[in-house]
Amino acid sequence: MASSKREQVLKCARELFEREGFHATGVDRILEKAGVAKMTLYNNFGSKDQLIVEVLNQSSEIMIGRMKEHALAASNDSYEQILAIFRTLGDSYQDPDFCGCMFQAAVAEFPDHDSAPAQAALAHHRRLTEIFLELCTKAGLKSPEELSRKLALLSSGASCVARQTKARTPADDALCIAEILLERASN
Repeated sequence: MASSKREQVLKCARELFEREGFHATGVDRILEKAGVAKMTLYNNFGSKDQLIVEVLNQSSEIMIGRMKEHALAASNDSYEQILAIFRTLGDSYQDPDFCGCMFQAAVAEFPDHDSAPAQAALAHHRRLTEIFLELCTKAGLKSPEELSRKLALLSSGASCVARQTKARTPADDALCIAEILLERASN
């Protein structure tokens, strides 16, 4: 039962953090929505910042898992898998529940780069870069380390703009830029 309460707190916290922000969401609001006692939060997470880190880490795992899943479903070709990631972004931006990039929000709300939430957001960016590095390497593209950093930055930038517009356009634009970068790296 404790595990289900822990998961309920994580789920409710994630929903609230996405919609309202990290600082604007109080612990009492999370507890009320999750239907658990304050001790449940502190026994499982220790503090609100640790809850935020857990939410960010879980969100990263989910997002990275979905990216890999969509890439593999799209093609066996690593080059095409990279492009599939950008196509998938457009679909997520049009989801009615899309509230922007949680990791960018964490960096904005926790400007101390040494804070645990900011470090969790940075770890997500490293994971994103690693996915692109793996695919760029498999595709035999030139300078895969540099290219993977550019693709991760492009993906993050598109998410930032999509938060403002809730439109597919940033993903479509990012896809066009990714195609140019991949074409250059394949020559």
